[in-house]
Amino acid sequence: MSPAGRPSQRKQVLVDRAYQVRFVTRVFAAVLAVAIVSALFSMSLLWMNMHRPELGSQTLLIACLVSVAVTLLVELLLAIPIVFYLGMQQSHRIVGPMNRLKHALQAVGKGDFSQRISLRQGDALEDLAKAINRMAESLAQRSPRSPT
Repeated sequence: MSPAGRPSQRKQVLVDRAYQVRFVTRVFAAVLAVAIVSALFSMSLLWMNMHRPELGSQTLLIACLVSVAVTLLVELLLAIPIVFYLGMQQSHRIVGPMNRLKHALQAVGKGDFSQRISLRQGDALEDLAKAINRMAESLAQRSPRSPT
């Protein structure tokens, strides 16, 4: 929460660029691989059926099936940016809190026990952040010196 009591808004989408790009690339590669295998399978079935002499009178049906296959390919191409965007959003919900946890733990490791982690409600790792805050409070109470 921000000081005004409103949920804070993320200012950047790429918090840990290397991790997030790797995450989205893996999701993208998996979706693309499935799509390519599916498209190749569909096209091979259509291609085999197009060259069967007994189907000569069903040319219209074959043309319709090809149209469906092309339509599915276009839909896949439209889905790719959506998958990319959703992957970035999801990875950000994980990487943002992890980044805050890392910085807070580094500060606690240097003796700054006043460090607290503030995550938005519903963020991934919210329970872990609360546990770390309790730990820092406990260490601050035990520590005879104040942070410098």
